[in-house]
Amino acid sequence: MSRAAPPSRLIAALLLAAAVSVVGSGSAEAADSTVTVNLAATGKVPTRAGAGFLYGLSQNGAGPADSLLQPLRPTLFRGGGARIAGHGWLGDGYQAGTGYQVRVTSGIDQARRVTAAPYNATYHLLVSDVWGADTEQPANTVYPCDNGDCTNWRSFITRLVTDVKAAGVRVRYDIWNEPDGTGFWPRGVNSAQYFQMWNTAVTEIRRLDPAAVIVGPSYSGYNHGWLDAWLARTKADGTLPGVLNWHFGNDPLADSNDAKAIMAARGVGPLPMTIDEYLFSQQQQPGYLAWYLARLAPSDVSAAAHAIWSDCCTAGTLDSVLWNGQPTGQWWVYRAYAQLTGNLVAVSGGAGVAVTAAVDQGAGRAVALLGNQTGQTGTTSIAFSGIPAWLLSGGRARVTVQRIPDQSPLAAPIVVSSAELAVTGGALTVPVTMVSGTDAYTVALGNPLDGGGPSLVDANAADFTYGTGWGVTTGVADMYAGTANWSHVAGATATFRFTGTQVALRAVRDVDQGRMTVSVDGGPASTVDNYAAARNASGVVWTSAVLGNGPHTLTIVNTGQRNPASTGINIALDRADVTAAAPPAVIDGNDGRFVYSAGWGLATGIADMYAGTANWSFTAGSTAQLPFTGTRVALHAVRDVDQQIIAVSVDGGAESLVDNYAATRNASGVVWTSPVLAAGQHTLRVRVTGTKNPASSGWNVAIDSADVTT
Repeated sequence: MSRAAPPSRLIAALLLAAAVSVVGSGSAEAADSTVTVNLAATGKVPTRAGAGFLYGLSQNGAGPADSLLQPLRPTLFRGGGARIAGHGWLGDGYQAGTGYQVRVTSGIDQARRVTAAPYNATYHLLVSDVWGADTEQPANTVYPCDNGDCTNWRSFITRLVTDVKAAGVRVRYDIWNEPDGTGFWPRGVNSAQYFQMWNTAVTEIRRLDPAAVIVGPSYSGYNHGWLDAWLARTKADGTLPGVLNWHFGNDPLADSNDAKAIMAARGVGPLPMTIDEYLFSQQQQPGYLAWYLARLAPSDVSAAAHAIWSDCCTAGTLDSVLWNGQPTGQWWVYRAYAQLTGNLVAVSGGAGVAVTAAVDQGAGRAVALLGNQTGQTGTTSIAFSGIPAWLLSGGRARVTVQRIPDQSPLAAPIVVSSAELAVTGGALTVPVTMVSGTDAYTVALGNPLDGGGPSLVDANAADFTYGTGWGVTTGVADMYAGTANWSHVAGATATFRFTGTQVALRAVRDVDQGRMTVSVDGGPASTVDNYAAARNASGVVWTSAVLGNGPHTLTIVNTGQRNPASTGINIALDRADVTAAAPPAVIDGNDGRFVYSAGWGLATGIADMYAGTANWSFTAGSTAQLPFTGTRVALHAVRDVDQQIIAVSVDGGAESLVDNYAATRNASGVVWTSPVLAAGQHTLRVRVTGTKNPASSGWNVAIDSADVTT
């Protein structure tokens, strides 16, 4: 968590006119700098190391919606209930009371969502935040191991690990946030008391859960001297972490290389490395974000989390990557980053800019993501070489340039140009004229990027489950991620669980392939013949109908049958492409589309509610109705100590009772979500029941907004 709280980043000005030219190789147009992208020099599969968020979720982990989160393919989340009323273990008088419970519950709820399919992400639980060290501690706070007494601290660790284990979720324990900053740890960086605190926590966690992964030291910035001394001491004490971690820094590639050198010199590791906070507030714009992600790509940092500055800690905005529930320019950079699939390729050159690029035959494209560190404008030429033949048609390649401006909200990137350009000797140069130093750009050869493109899921990922009769082969050059999951046993069954609106299955077609059946959600099975006279290892063999947005299960069965021309009954799965629904439209409770009966009032200037407005009632029988067109609606309303029970229904159907009482306020969370509806016109109805939870002190109802999925 940040050491200070600067004002919120200003919303970007109106979109400037774009001016990007695209020409073939050999152009005489001058360029300020050139970046070379060699598509023939392929490297590792992209890890999406930068797709992480600090306190990016709502308190219970339910927000933001899957439609806004899944397209980013996040890999890391970090939280622990900071700033939730009650002040944790500390606020309970150094024991487990309601303040502690609400924080640990938040962390567990968040971890339960994101460590499960389809995310399968890592969750770093901020132990010090659950304890109460979130910069709001009173001056008389007794810190762990004050006066050499670690007894209470040990009791806290015991309770925390016991509760996490009982919940059945897997977290990584990030013991103390920024122990060099007085706002979190005023007892001195690398002090004797700090190491008492650290060693006590590590020993107790490992006693209770030997498989637990511990993260540290979580310094507020990369510091060679601090890290060197810390590694020496924890190695000597036998309390090295499972993951080496720090925050911020000037260049993730340089910092990770330095950290590796320290570990080698100290005879440590190599430990996995994470950067659990990156981007200062002034850096949180598309241009710098894309630069940082490009510098992460060649590093050995396994994960990194976007820092939070202005909406800590339960807003569910992905650290301001969402604005009023809608994507910003930063969101679209992460979306483009998630579409860098296949293999990273060699990149060199450039002045003040950085490019990360990947090529993926299965996706039918090569992509370069361009950002800059210095806020520069001017022209950067992307010189592609080694362009593979499969990207060409008649010696030409489709080239699409998109601009991602620093705008909040941003409905979609701007397609600046799209043209079929001649490729000479496997080379093509694309000059990109940057209108603003805060913009990011993408250059795609072949299939363009899009705002609702499919998520690509390897058949060897955890989302796929295989019964008996299946095997896996690695190192298969013409298949996604180099893996093939195969079967030549009749009746062998595989399932794929996903959330979205459509799925396309890619599998091998070849001379020895058999027939399989494919079905969704237990529906009718379609037979797919994978025989082909010529091999295609990653083509689409079957595409589902458009589905209701939500969770689904795809089932694949090897029939044991084959085309008479086939020499075998093999089935080899490559991957699945999942299409997510477009982000839902956010409708403010006061924008005119809600229709209110008598008995409702309006309050304005409410900082923690959408558009600052609340439509409220405490009159039994009062109703609010929202006509909408779509397939689903989610209602946001206030949950607080003085709220009553509402009845919610759609299209005159059965009512669902929703109790809006809560011990702590959540002014804009989702309180009810409809089932998937037939596409078309519907009406949401909210009725004030005049009943309440016995614990509630009032009879209020306050509507915030609604999310409509089309």
